[in-house]
Amino acid sequence: MNVVYEDEKVIALLHPQGAAPGHMLVLPRQHAALLELLPDYVVGALWTKANQLGKCLIDGLGMQGSNLIVQNGLAAGQQHSHAMLHVIPRKENDGMQFLWRPRQIGEEEFSTVELKLKEETKNMGQFEREKPKPIELKPAEKVEQKQGEIDWRIRHLRRIP
Repeated sequence: MNVVYEDEKVIALLHPQGAAPGHMLVLPRQHAALLELLPDYVVGALWTKANQLGKCLIDGLGMQGSNLIVQNGLAAGQQHSHAMLHVIPRKENDGMQFLWRPRQIGEEEFSTVELKLKEETKNMGQFEREKPKPIELKPAEKVEQKQGEIDWRIRHLRRIP
């Protein structure tokens, strides 16, 4: 596997048959067939790392930009049953075309779609939060003290106000 980055939530690897040199796949370590099945904090980590990897393409390979693509579900061209982001490096006049023809819909259909989506988005924002990690406390430093010497910190704690 051509892993270029990994942490506790995300792994990024070079696409074995990429659209361009440096084409990366950014996958969550947690398995989910679709992006919508992942907790929000994992989706956030995916996009954050994809953004940072895009910067690496610009700095490391001299690219001028990138496309971030999600093929989410079979209808969207997803070939593997695992959610992932494609980070595709781009240069001006590289010959890659990601174009589609805008579809014109009528005003009535547009209004219907708008109302349905407004209704569905009313309950958005109920994010699945990441559980906080316990804070690791370091043991207190031991101060070497000469025999008979009084530590001013202890004296300060014992003083009567």
